[in-house]
Amino acid sequence: MMGTRQVGERYSPDHTTYSEATQYCYRDGVHDLVLFWTNPTPEEVGGFRTQPVEFALYVQQPVLFLLYRIEDVCEWSDVAYNVHQLRPDEQAVPVNPPGDSARVQMTLVDASNGIIQAKRVVGMGPAMTQAMRHTLEEQTQLPYSRFDYDALVQQAYARYPDSDAMLKDAWLSEAAESEN
Repeated sequence: MMGTRQVGERYSPDHTTYSEATQYCYRDGVHDLVLFWTNPTPEEVGGFRTQPVEFALYVQQPVLFLLYRIEDVCEWSDVAYNVHQLRPDEQAVPVNPPGDSARVQMTLVDASNGIIQAKRVVGMGPAMTQAMRHTLEEQTQLPYSRFDYDALVQQAYARYPDSDAMLKDAWLSEAAESEN
């Protein structure tokens, strides 16, 4: 299970290096956001653990773009996602009732060696929690084609040259609730 990997351990036994990237998925009841950074500095690792986090959501179905920012550590960035990217037996939709706040597990991995540098859990506010739940639920009902998905992701990146531009059209944005 994803939550059992600890700081100092390899993120995956199958990989020792990664491209710099971000990975998001909702699986096993957890919103999981993994940042792969090459040689993060001690300041970046410390800031990842402690600095305020903000989230925003931009949707152009069947693509969900989760935008995030860590104050004084990383500017607005984004990651595209569709529930159909997981195996059918792993596809799930959050069951958070209205008013509930979802938890987001965040992991920082050194892309140069695959070692987990930091982990933390933050909370999404009730509005973001419901928007994510609704968007993922909608994705399960829509037809999915990897070709169409990739084309829509490329169209979005052509329209929005960076995450700051996408943020202007986001459905909502909010500060994460600190949990640790």
